[in-house]
Amino acid sequence: MQIEIPVLSFISAVLVLFPLPCYFRAGNIAAMSIGMWLFVVNMIDAIDALQWTGAYQIPFLFWCDITSALMTAINVAIPAACLCICIHLERMASFCQMSTSVTKRRRILLECLMCFGVPLVYAALHLIVQPRRFDVYENFGCRSAIYPTMVALFVVWIPPLALSLLTIIFFFAGITWRHFLLHGVQCSRTRASSSLTSGAYIRLVSMAVSEVICTITATVVAMTFNLSSGLAPWADFTRDLTKVLSFSSAATPKSITAMLITEWAMVVAQSFLFIGLFVLGVEGRSRLHEALQAMRRALTFCERRSTSIAELKGTSMIAWYVPWYH
Repeated sequence: MQIEIPVLSFISAVLVLFPLPCYFRAGNIAAMSIGMWLFVVNMIDAIDALQWTGAYQIPFLFWCDITSALMTAINVAIPAACLCICIHLERMASFCQMSTSVTKRRRILLECLMCFGVPLVYAALHLIVQPRRFDVYENFGCRSAIYPTMVALFVVWIPPLALSLLTIIFFFAGITWRHFLLHGVQCSRTRASSSLTSGAYIRLVSMAVSEVICTITATVVAMTFNLSSGLAPWADFTRDLTKVLSFSSAATPKSITAMLITEWAMVVAQSFLFIGLFVLGVEGRSRLHEALQAMRRALTFCERRSTSIAELKGTSMIAWYVPWYH
């Protein structure tokens, strides 16, 4: 996995940037935040995999403090954003009316708080069950430490599961589909000026559901491996935020390695689902085509420039050599 992790993470980080301008123009803060969080975490995975390939020392304490907190925050950032998407789509399908500027500002404020404020609060609450500063794993990098107690269930694992299940099963996903089936055709006819077509509506709902399925998978796997030895008593909990543990690949239990690989694989899967469902739309395909054309023009320009520089160097060498030869 020394090659696959950085390569796939870098590719995923680049791909998730393509839909962001479209979501920004549409004012879809929730969908845009998913791309931003996936970009950040993919870059962290790629850099950590390169930095700690065959090593488990701790060269950058400040880097590990930031990255471990961000890796923790994404656990609720993705399901919170998906919940916001389903709420917004349900309101559009049920009311079928143009939103006012005040309503739009309130929605944007709510989505900003849910997609960025809640994850930061969640990362801060993680300190309640954090016994040490962080852990470092060879080939994977820094991760937050968790004390496996009953308190960790409610602080670390239940919030992402609750948000994910709320999006998928309990309330908003079902209502979103029901309102769309009842009013979707009427909405698409009465809101001809709206950029949200029926196809875009279905793609956004599908993205929200698929993203939270990946979140549920990663959370259940992490919870299973962390609690495999049972719940520890809270009375034995001690906190030393100056302590850091490092694990070589040989010393890392296979269960922990499997958990780290699963978490990384879920982030890559979420990234490809995010870009894949966007490319299914007409605007997504056109933007991807424009990006590929821009990359082709850039490569052609670089190739021509390098050829002209090589020819210029050859000409100058001949011009310098011929007078001395005569």
